Amino acid sequence: MEDEELLIAIANTAHGEGDELADGRSVRRWWRALGGAGAARPASAEAVAVLRDLRAVIRALALRNNGIDARVDGAGLLGLTLRPDLGGGVPGLRAEGRGDLARDIGAATVAALLRASGRPSWPRLKACRGDGCRWVFLDGSRNTSRRWCDMAACGNRAKSTSFRSRHRSTTEA
Repeated sequence: MEDEELLIAIANTAHGEGDELADGRSVRRWWRALGGAGAARPASAEAVAVLRDLRAVIRALALRNNGIDARVDGAGLLGLTLRPDLGGGVPGLRAEGRGDLARDIGAATVAALLRASGRPSWPRLKACRGDGCRWVFLDGSRNTSRRWCDMAACGNRAKSTSFRSRHRSTTEA
């Protein structure tokens, strides 16, 4: 899985009916559905909480890439102790105490975040500006101007709200 794909997958959990990072079992189901191999030990509650904090960090950074001043709070990531992993083809990070699925996913995600944020394409990783949406996507527009995950849904709602607001102010004057 490419770095940006992993970041998007983590960021877009809890965007529907349930939270894929609610507990160790849901993390395992979600990870297997993505095609990831799992550790033998189940994910600990502490490591799952770190994954949820990592999701919030990715969303906040993606909002910043879309022009929204979002607060990035990485304090929850302090529970993830990482070590350099130079054994594979691409340098990365591994979690201390490997074997906990959530810790392993967290380490891979932090490594993906560091690599992706150093690339020229980093500003293309954005979170939707739609109120209540915040879906994370890659902006494939030529001039990196995409604001919403879907113009037909979130973009249309935002433009309709803006139009009604302008229309009200002109009719009240």
